[in-house]
Amino acid sequence: MKKLFSSVFFFIIFISTIYAQENKSPKSGLKFFNWSSLSYTFGINSGALDEKLNSLHLKTVFGLANPKTGFGIGIENASFRNPNSSNGANFNTLSFNGNLHQLLKPIQDDDLNFFIKGAAGYAVRIFDGYDKGLNYEACVGTILTTKRKSKYFLQAIYNYQQIDGFILTNGKPMITSFGVGIGTWVSR
Repeated sequence: MKKLFSSVFFFIIFISTIYAQENKSPKSGLKFFNWSSLSYTFGINSGALDEKLNSLHLKTVFGLANPKTGFGIGIENASFRNPNSSNGANFNTLSFNGNLHQLLKPIQDDDLNFFIKGAAGYAVRIFDGYDKGLNYEACVGTILTTKRKSKYFLQAIYNYQQIDGFILTNGKPMITSFGVGIGTWVSR
């Protein structure tokens, strides 16, 4: 499953790179972007110890994009907790991931804009108390532009996190969740 998912993800990156190189005109050249988000998701399945885990995510992504399509590298800190118990399953992750996004209109457009985003990565165990494992997410949302040309977004998120190194009788915990997030979007 991991090999198949990785192959599909790298194929999408390859196609996006080719598409971005073919559309280099003065208006559609690659530009730097950064977006940062704060999101909260609600557990869908019983991921660990028969508990549904909610999670808080803080994420930032840096990358290159043409006016509608972009690829970036991100870092995300997530905390998975049982909302009903202080002594239930608790996991913290710090993941590095590849991110793709597609906008409906060019990012320079000040009207209401819509997007889809996808990300895949791996949480590494750098610090004590953090867990490792494969993760991916899919998002849809809208970008709002203020009078001062600042861009903010609202998004709906589906998130999957696998926890390696925490063995249950029925296998590794696999946490799926759905939630909402807010953030800022900067394109230079």
